[in-house]
Order: sequence, then C-alpha cells, then structure tokens
Amino acid sequence: MNLILKIVVILGILVLVAGCSHPADTSSGNGSATPAHANFSVPVTPENTLTPTPPSVFPSGPVILPPQYRSTEFMGSFENSFIESDECSNGSESFATNYTLFTASGDPRSIHYTLSAVDNTGNLAKVPLPSDILNASITPDDFVALPDHIYSSRVVITVGPNVTGESHTNPDGSGWYHNPSFPFVLNVTVDGLDAPGADDQLTVTKVCYFTPQTREMQPSPDIEANIPDIILKPGDGQSANVTIRNFGGGIRELHFEIPARINGSNWTFPLEADPAQLMPIPEGMHFTLTPLYILGRNFRSYNDTLQIATTTATPPGNYTFPLVLCYRNLDPDNTTSLYFPFDGNSYCDTAAQFTVDIVE
Repeated sequence: MNLILKIVVILGILVLVAGCSHPADTSSGNGSATPAHANFSVPVTPENTLTPTPPSVFPSGPVILPPQYRSTEFMGSFENSFIESDECSNGSESFATNYTLFTASGDPRSIHYTLSAVDNTGNLAKVPLPSDILNASITPDDFVALPDHIYSSRVVITVGPNVTGESHTNPDGSGWYHNPSFPFVLNVTVDGLDAPGADDQLTVTKVCYFTPQTREMQPSPDIEANIPDIILKPGDGQSANVTIRNFGGGIRELHFEIPARINGSNWTFPLEADPAQLMPIPEGMHFTLTPLYILGRNFRSYNDTLQIATTTATPPGNYTFPLVLCYRNLDPDNTTSLYFPFDGNSYCDTAAQFTVDIVE
C-alpha cells in the first residue's frame, strides 16, 4: 500500500471514532433521553410572582386560617365600629383600633386600603379630610398577602384641639347635647379590583361623660326574622329560614343553640336563670342548622336554615323551643382556643322562640 492510500485510511478511521464518542443526548438519570439544550437556563414567567410582605411590617404577625374558616372570598372588618371618648378637654386626642382581613384561598395577592372621610348624612359620600382631623391612617395599607391568612392593620385617627362633646340640662329638665362625629369608610382592593366584601365603616365621636365603647360593649348580634309556627305529623320534617345581623364588634363567629324545650310560653332569658322552665326535647325530634357557623361582619345580615326532623316515635303535642343566638369574638392571639381564631368563650345574648305542633 502506498503512502497516500495509508493516509486516507487513517483519516477515515479517526473520523469514525470521533463520531462514536460524541452522542447526541445524555441520560437524565431515569432512563430517558434529555435534549442537549436541557443544561441551559430557560426563563419561566409564572402568572403570580408576588413576594409576601414580611410579618414584621404588621402590628401583629399574620396568622394562618384553620380550614373550616377558609373561603374563596376576602372579608374584613374593624374590631371597633365606633370609637368614643369621654374626655371633655379641648386638647388633641388619638383613637386607634385594628382592621382585620381574612384572605381568600389561591395565590398571594396585592392588597391596598384607602381610608376616606365621608359625610354625616348616611349616604357615605366621600369628603375631604375635615380640618378637625389631624391624621387618619391605616398601617400597613399596601402589602402582598398570603392566601388563607389573617392580617391586621392599625388604624389611628387623631382629632385636633378644641373638639369636645357637650351636654346641657335646662331648668325645666330638658336638655341638649352636641357630640362631634367623624365617619370614615375603608375601601379594599385586591390586585387592583374592588373587594366589597372587605369594605367597612368606622365612626369616631367625642362624647362627654360617656364610657368609651370597646368591642365587647358594642351591640350584640340579633335575630331579625321570626320563625312561623311549624305543624308536622310524626315522621315529617320542615325547614325555616332565620335571618341574623351582626351589629358590630368585628368579624364574629355566629351560631345557634337549641338546648331544650320550654315549659309554657312565658320564659326568661338567660335560660340558666330559671332551669325549671327547661324540659327535654321530645323523642325523635332533631334540629339541624345550615350552615352550623356563620362568619358575621359588621352590620351585615345573614341567612341560616333551621331544619326540624321528627320520627314516628315523636309524640303529638305543642312544643315551644328557645332559639339562642351565640357568638365568639375574633382573638388571633389566643391560639389555644378550640375555636381559633375566635375566642373560646361563647356569648349568648339574644334569644327568640319557635313552636312545633305535632299532630296525628
């Protein structure tokens, strides 16, 4: 073989060896082939890349909501709907409360609060901040919230000097009073969209010689719709609608109790004051309320459904029952409560009655 032919053969062998030692793909570790470009960084742009605001920004750190209180809706309320003062000095005074937000399930969301003064006519028309108000703020008012959490912001409103309440009594016993009042509304947006379920109202009032209201002193929830008399045969059932309203005190857990039947139509409340008036519920009669618990916001009405069921063993008769409305206050600091984030204490301040007539 001449020299030129040997060189050609050697070059061909080198080309063949080089092609075999450089495969087009490598093993991914699970037996599948990975494209050669997999080692490169491919930019990913998910729809939601918001970074949650650090807990240190808030007056108290965010708290995760237990599953039974989670929702697809945002809801919130001031802990105190009315903030009053009994000081009659003409110095400036600051009023403070918290606003509590329950975030919806899903992704982190951008939250923004706008605290605005409104007029005193009740139509909630926004007006410029009155000259008597030195400051009206909510902090933080712009943050990124995690889903299914409780967030608190601090509201501070400072009333300027020479703003006091007045009360006078005339010689004939009549009188008059003047209590300067400053209403506000809080509008909430989530990712730039209005969240009306989280909006709320707050009023600051200078009242002489009155005790300032706290959350526990604000009006209790009330039953707004009476249940009509229910007539059933043994084994039948029927439902009735009950309307309740939370008059203040922030977000509350509302629920009904039917502890017994009443001996006669004349009864006293609280029921524990006269245990002799309570009698056992008739055999085979059962009550169910749907939903069992309602999250009530300030000055909002809610519907609950009472289902009355009987069996063929239920004896005929006319029975009267107390429908007791109870509530628990929001208390995210009390993490040991069985009803967290609500207070472990149940306050039962309202009761109505309904009658079930079992006929043959």
